[in-house]
Amino acid sequence: MLSDEELEILEAPNPDYIRVVPQAYRDGLARVEAKEAAEKAKLKAEKIAEKAKTELRIAAAVEEALASAGSSQAAIKREKASVSTASATSNINVDWSKANSTDIGVFYPGTASIEWILGRKHGGKRAFSKGDRCTECHGEEIADIGNNIVSGASEKDLEPNVIPGKRGFIDVTIDATHDTEHLYLRFSWAEGDHAAVPFVEGGKMDPENPMKLAFMLATDDVEYADRAGCWGTCHADANTMPFAPEADTLKGSDLAKRLAFNTGASKGSSTGVTKYLKESRTKLEFKGRRGKALGGWDKLKDQSEIDAAQTSNQYMDIIRYKSGTKEVEDGQILAERNMHGGQGAEVEASLKNGTWSVVVKRKLISDKAGDVSIEAGKVYNFGFAIHDDYSSARYHHVSFGYKLALDNPEAEVNVTKQ
Repeated sequence: MLSDEELEILEAPNPDYIRVVPQAYRDGLARVEAKEAAEKAKLKAEKIAEKAKTELRIAAAVEEALASAGSSQAAIKREKASVSTASATSNINVDWSKANSTDIGVFYPGTASIEWILGRKHGGKRAFSKGDRCTECHGEEIADIGNNIVSGASEKDLEPNVIPGKRGFIDVTIDATHDTEHLYLRFSWAEGDHAAVPFVEGGKMDPENPMKLAFMLATDDVEYADRAGCWGTCHADANTMPFAPEADTLKGSDLAKRLAFNTGASKGSSTGVTKYLKESRTKLEFKGRRGKALGGWDKLKDQSEIDAAQTSNQYMDIIRYKSGTKEVEDGQILAERNMHGGQGAEVEASLKNGTWSVVVKRKLISDKAGDVSIEAGKVYNFGFAIHDDYSSARYHHVSFGYKLALDNPEAEVNVTKQ
């Protein structure tokens, strides 16, 4: 029953209880941190070495297969078609040995939205509001969080539509490098077992696309991006979320002329309210008191204010790849998700020996509206999502927010030079 202001007073530190932390404790903590850092570095080096061996074996197998095929063009084509995009047949020529490798897990979020993060059910609300990043509290808990939510066991009731057998998290390796003109990212992860969706005919939400991958970039001009990455685009009233408005409500809204609700979308496509940013709304409802719906889909600002936000870099750049249709989309998120208008990107993807590999080539600098240009000496907010196993809408796996930069060891995604 307390207000947020009253809670703040109760939580405020009491100067009467200040105690000096013993030096022995500080020394012990430093030793533990050093030991953990050494173990992580060793594990990372082992993974890099194993990946290099795997790529050499693939390249050798390809050469042997092509040689044994002789002059048979059909056989050569078959072998080329089975080669991983990381092999020599790739049209994206990159020396991956010069790339920096980072392991980042993605997890199943259920119905957790930015409104949930800033609501009273999330114990970390006040820390987040004061500037703490999601990874600072939850960076070591990714697997546990995902498994808890996907099973329906979450005490916060974040998944009302349980999909039996769906995995809660995915370990992803990101190799990042650049040359003078392009950014190169390679996402690699193990394919999971198929988990049929009980509330969808045929068990596949998007049967046309076994996998979709998207990543977003933003500057600190976007509120929450510095702490949560792309999480600020996810709202409680978006498509398939708890407070999503009915199709008739959307069709009858005056905003139907300004926003592409796409209420007649085909199977596997997004319908209703898409992702959007707080910067495009006059207000977001976080508390939901007296039955108010969370979110702010219908609180759209005037176009002049949205244009000003666009000019002020208050948008998120998004690139998405669909494995079935081979479609590469490059757009932005502000008032809504618009998957057109960017400079584009080149993507090569493959599923080889149970491992997905998605390579993205994108120009560092762009003059297109909605694109984030990547420059040396600057740090950008980065997040990504994977729709595996024919999933769509919110039934995906997402990352927390991380930092991406060129040749900067302090960034989680350090894009090293070729």
